[in-house]
Amino acid sequence: MDSEDAPEHKNNHLGQQKLEQLSPEKWFETKRWKENPFTFNIYPYLFVGYQEQINRLLLMLLEKHKFVFVSGPTGSGKTTLLKWVEKMSGKAYDILYIGKPPSKPEDFALIFNEKFKIKWPMSMFKQGLKNIYQVPDFLNKKLKRRHLVIMIDEVHEASVETLEWLRVLGDQVTNISFVLAGLPVFDDRLMDKLETFRKRIVAKIDLASLTKEETEEMIRKRIKHVGGAGDEFSKELLDFIHARSGGFPREILRVCDELVTKAILRGETEIKKEYIENIEPQREERVSLEILDTFTPMQRDIVETLSQRSLSPGQIADSLSLDKYKSRQHAVRSVNNILKMLLADGYVERQQSEKTFVYALTPKIKSLLVRA
Repeated sequence: MDSEDAPEHKNNHLGQQKLEQLSPEKWFETKRWKENPFTFNIYPYLFVGYQEQINRLLLMLLEKHKFVFVSGPTGSGKTTLLKWVEKMSGKAYDILYIGKPPSKPEDFALIFNEKFKIKWPMSMFKQGLKNIYQVPDFLNKKLKRRHLVIMIDEVHEASVETLEWLRVLGDQVTNISFVLAGLPVFDDRLMDKLETFRKRIVAKIDLASLTKEETEEMIRKRIKHVGGAGDEFSKELLDFIHARSGGFPREILRVCDELVTKAILRGETEIKKEYIENIEPQREERVSLEILDTFTPMQRDIVETLSQRSLSPGQIADSLSLDKYKSRQHAVRSVNNILKMLLADGYVERQQSEKTFVYALTPKIKSLLVRA
């Protein structure tokens, strides 16, 4: 009996050795994946979630409103949403997607010359736009009954001069709508510098994060897209990914990619949450952009300090104003108490670092704090 078992044990050992030597391509073959499903590539047809926001945006376009602002933290899916609307709209609108706002208003003339390029041989007799002042009249003649939807991504990076010209185009061109997508800080900029433009935005559509069910759907769609079955991740692992990522689409991809990479490097076909060490799952919660508004000034100071790097309570106290405390020790004690509350609420996580503990923001809060 022992002699019969020995060869089988040896073969299993050899099989494990071969598995450890698999290239990423060979590892993907064990899952029947053509490639890694969790890259940051944008696939509009794999878009999930945000159904209420989608319906509202489509209604705004149907009603031909001039300006709509899609707001969300980094990685919340703004670009994918725009690309999905562009793909699904078909011939209902003439859509122009601009990945970043022009660095100067004059560039709009170049953009529209490219959009409405004059074909040869007519290009021998007709010229395109020479300057931005010709744009309104040019578009009104070109569009006629067609409705042009201009989607501008990363709008928080736009200069005041560029935004002023968007307002002019919105006022002077009849069949035009602008869908602006950017970080929440864009609304603050408008409030401070361009209140007249801000009043023209008829709808602000907030993208926060995906639910647990939407997170699972996103992962399954990604896996099936590369040829997998879609059930490669256990329910426990899916719950962990949602908790770890906070439900932000880009963070979901990052966590999944990290898990897959760790499995490949370890030579294991099973994907386990233990591969990501020193991480405590957060409680189930749909992230709201209003979370930051609920913080006390002290909580906000601590959270913004931690947005730069992981720190110990003492290091946090040293970075804050100590004037209102009797001593540094009192400040550290106060910081510790606030950190305990933030930890209990799932806003920070604690990690061992040499002889002390340091605190770091969880992904759901870190994403909300990103500023241009």
